[in-house]
Amino acid sequence: MSTDMTEERFRRQVRQLAAMRGWTLAYHTHNSQRSDAGWPDEVYGHPKAARTLFVELKTNTGRIRPAQREWLQHLADCGFEVTLWRPRDLGLIVNTLAPAGPRAQLPDNL
Repeated sequence: MSTDMTEERFRRQVRQLAAMRGWTLAYHTHNSQRSDAGWPDEVYGHPKAARTLFVELKTNTGRIRPAQREWLQHLADCGFEVTLWRPRDLGLIVNTLAPAGPRAQLPDNL
């Protein structure tokens, strides 16, 4: 996975990795102009592993907006698996998407 890719290309690659690892449900808001600000980019479901994962995707230099930070923290505080991933996080992404992989966590520097 290239470290200098667009967010859209990165999103497609993460979605492909998720599908290869058995995540059968994926949601993405294609046009967020009429949606509440800050909702995570992707939501993945893995029924066999009983996991639901909320993911915000950014380029390696992309900045998270306050509304995104608020939603991610709210979902994490409610007990959901929530994370922020960048192309440089490939190893973590692959491990987390394993059905028995580690639970996703928000980075300390959110």
